[in-house]
Amino acid sequence: MMVRRIGKLLVVALVFAAALIPAVFINTLYGYLPAFSLALALALSIVSLQMVRRRITVESELGGTDSICERGKKISAGLRVCNHSKVMTSKTIVNIFISDIFGGEDSLSQMYLALAPGKDTGFGLNIAMPHIGVYRGGIRDMEMWDFFGILKVTVPLDGTFEVFVRPRIRPIEEMRESETVLAESARDTRTVVAGGMDYVGVREYAVGDSMKQIHWKLSAHSPGYMTKLQESSREIDYSVVLDFAAESHVKEVMMDIQDALIETSLSLIDEISRHHTSYSLLYCDRHHAIRRMRPKGREDDLELIKDFCVVTPEPDAGFPDACRILQEEGSVSSRSTNVIVVTSRVTDELLQELTRIRRQRRVPELYQVIPAGLNSREVEGLRARLRLLDEAGVSHYFVCTTDAGGEAA
Repeated sequence: MMVRRIGKLLVVALVFAAALIPAVFINTLYGYLPAFSLALALALSIVSLQMVRRRITVESELGGTDSICERGKKISAGLRVCNHSKVMTSKTIVNIFISDIFGGEDSLSQMYLALAPGKDTGFGLNIAMPHIGVYRGGIRDMEMWDFFGILKVTVPLDGTFEVFVRPRIRPIEEMRESETVLAESARDTRTVVAGGMDYVGVREYAVGDSMKQIHWKLSAHSPGYMTKLQESSREIDYSVVLDFAAESHVKEVMMDIQDALIETSLSLIDEISRHHTSYSLLYCDRHHAIRRMRPKGREDDLELIKDFCVVTPEPDAGFPDACRILQEEGSVSSRSTNVIVVTSRVTDELLQELTRIRRQRRVPELYQVIPAGLNSREVEGLRARLRLLDEAGVSHYFVCTTDAGGEAA
């Protein structure tokens, strides 16, 4: 850039030197006329450039509303650049951008324009949105040159709009949900008896026990009366733990993992909410605090996406990963709460935590997000790490980042 600028200055200097040649032979005003004319033209070009830069505006044709699309779809937006001055623009480059989930701005393209006085030019953006999130897009700035192409100014413009890319919610069948999990859940739940009470065991008869609570069949084979122990019945609870801790990968793979984590978790929540009234989603927010929410439908997607933590490679000890979230969940859950963990980073501590939950006669599940393109040896290595869950009877699944579909493990 500096070399080009120096080259332009040398060209201008040579042109001025050539314009002064007549003054050497004609020592009058007419001899200096070419140099004066060139200087005046250059000054007018610079002045007109400054006039135009102050009268350029950009308008969004979204009408001030956010644009919403599903992941993988294209977002269409119209922008209009207006020249309110009385001077025509020369070479003008419009820099179009779209932000990413990490807060940076990726320049997508450049557009060349030449605006007539008092006119505007509209153009449309048709951008594929492959990742979930809330993004800013539009015109970041414009680069304008004077008519001689010597001076360039950058004009910042407020031509941005917001795009919400929402997750795809898929049927549970696509995620290879095992029917045995529902059977295990029913087996491990206390049997509901008449009167809205749960049968949890028996003990010897004590003075004051109601005769209605006597277990007559068992008492007939026992030395004394046996009383049935009961407590208020509860509906099965579900806690879906969304873990944003991940192994280190390149930026694009990390974004794919983020998509798969969110879509898997919200798809599970969507399925659970159809059959159960007691459920919750636990996750780490952008301030690295553990949050517990109960999404009520797609209308909560925007709030959740804005609040979700960004996938974090190789988190430090203070980051609330799946193990810390499970400990939080365990402090408030009941004995009938089933736990579903969605993560891409399976540690030894997490495996031990899941087996501990299983020993509590609760039903834990694991959905592990894995990058697309792993070879068979790498996949088998991941399976080998999960043998502890097989021995404990904990269901686990792989979720590929390609389409966020599931593969039974």
